[in-house]
Amino acid sequence: MDTSTENEVSGGKRLISAVAFLFLGVAVVSTVGFTLHSVSADSQKKAYATVNGTATVNGATLKHAFINESVFPDDATARANQVNRTNSHPWPFYTEEHLVLPAHSLITMTLKVYDSGEQLNTNYFAKVVGTVDNTMTVDGQQVSSLDPTGVQHTFTLHGLPTSTQDPLFVNVPLPKMSDAEMTANKYRTVVFSFVTGGAGDYVWNCEYPCGDGTYAKFGAVMGQNGYMSGKVSVVNG
Repeated sequence: MDTSTENEVSGGKRLISAVAFLFLGVAVVSTVGFTLHSVSADSQKKAYATVNGTATVNGATLKHAFINESVFPDDATARANQVNRTNSHPWPFYTEEHLVLPAHSLITMTLKVYDSGEQLNTNYFAKVVGTVDNTMTVDGQQVSSLDPTGVQHTFTLHGLPTSTQDPLFVNVPLPKMSDAEMTANKYRTVVFSFVTGGAGDYVWNCEYPCGDGTYAKFGAVMGQNGYMSGKVSVVNG
């Protein structure tokens, strides 16, 4: 075979191999990118606070927004109250996973709570902290704390210390239901208000040890998003 022809054939093979390798590389990168995007995507359902009028807090006029939550001991109790959410574990859960709140606003949150409880690990979380006047109402009665042995869960909202967003900390203990009340499908209504600062990303979680026997009862459900923890986004607009 002519040397020049042989070189052309070899060059052609190398070109074909290079093109094939390029397409393979693009396919691999695309697949990895799609996979990483899917894994990192925010899969949590968002619940948006609804602005309705204004309120005056410490002399400042703020937007007044409202949002509702419920806390159930299991799926069966939730379904009995027309809340359909099939969980993969028979764990207690908050109905809303990712709360979206307006910035520089008064937020009034209402929770219907259906679960039992025992003893907190730390009595601090039996106090109402970070709300307007550091109080909440339980079935219409204003209180500033609960008996540490009478808490079913807490709603604790916080963020990491940072210079890029305003601090925000709220702790509200939720009163436990007796076994008889749970059997009768009764609940307590807890209402509290707090003020948001600028836009930022925060988390909420429960500080009552309602997990399994690991990590001082802070295992299992306690570390699972959408059950006893989730996100809070404070947004402009």
